[in-house]
Amino acid sequence: MRRGLLAVAFLAATAAVGRQPDGTLGLVRVPNNGVPAIVTPGGVFDATLTARASAIRLVSENGEARPALTVTWREMPGGLFLAHCTVAGHAPPGTYALEADAGGNTDRNVRSVYVRKSFPEYYLIAHLTDTHVGSERHPRPAADIFRDAVEVANESAAAFALVTGDLTEGGEAGQFRTFIEILDTCTLPTFVCSGNHDRKAHNYEKAFGPDTYMFRFGEDGYIAFDTKDFVVADSIGPQDADLEVFRRAVKGARWAIGFSHRYEPDMGIRCQLVLFVDNPLDHFIFGHYHRAGIDVEVPFPWGQTPITVTPATVDGYMRVIDVSAKGVGPRPPERVAPIE
Repeated sequence: MRRGLLAVAFLAATAAVGRQPDGTLGLVRVPNNGVPAIVTPGGVFDATLTARASAIRLVSENGEARPALTVTWREMPGGLFLAHCTVAGHAPPGTYALEADAGGNTDRNVRSVYVRKSFPEYYLIAHLTDTHVGSERHPRPAADIFRDAVEVANESAAAFALVTGDLTEGGEAGQFRTFIEILDTCTLPTFVCSGNHDRKAHNYEKAFGPDTYMFRFGEDGYIAFDTKDFVVADSIGPQDADLEVFRRAVKGARWAIGFSHRYEPDMGIRCQLVLFVDNPLDHFIFGHYHRAGIDVEVPFPWGQTPITVTPATVDGYMRVIDVSAKGVGPRPPERVAPIE
């Protein structure tokens, strides 16, 4: 609980220079508290900004600014800028905000960079899904159920948490603000993706940026993607190309693990070929169905990629997943919060 209080204090101390007043991202798009970077001292990560910054630095939980990061810049399509950032070799392990200066303003994304001493061979993932913040489907508010689940995740010894879609009940900006407030009580790095309930007015993208991305955790590679683009059998869009690039980037990983809000049998065939046929993922994690048994609801035709579906957090559940040299092993889902 003490670490959770520290996270809240960190958020309160840095909120004035973080997100925009409406809760949306500002100068620094990624990393952020839903798409963080995890590195070791001397490691590198990429940041995406809306302008080229004069300086980028890490800020510790106690508000201490570290020396400016070593950065190389590349202009990207759409007026964005990619900063390839190198962390100092003497940077202490811990949780950091990423702070950037541009145009006389300073922007700071809390809980966006995590420095680890090393990456373990064996670790745990906390999987939460379908938090539905704003829902009144149970006597207890969904936000309170989510808070309880985050407290349990904090005590789980997991290396990070995946929160896979339907973050909100209706995609409202206010619901996203509440979701972010609760997310920032988590002491773990938190990786999110959008769900079918999060579609309104691009509020998900305004809050967290890309809905298709990848990250490495030690020897393992993770790919987040969004099935909203694959309601029909085929699609030509940026996600097709992104998934090709990301899948190749994690080809040499010990385990290539995908996570999304849901799997649909009629999702775009190009996406399915990339992830499940040509070079199948080693494991796929998702939610959406509010239950663990999905054999009838979601036939998985390719038969090569094991899947893990976790019941909804709004119904009081989460799941811990073991990752080791032996593979990806989901534990039974746990009831972690009352709904009444």
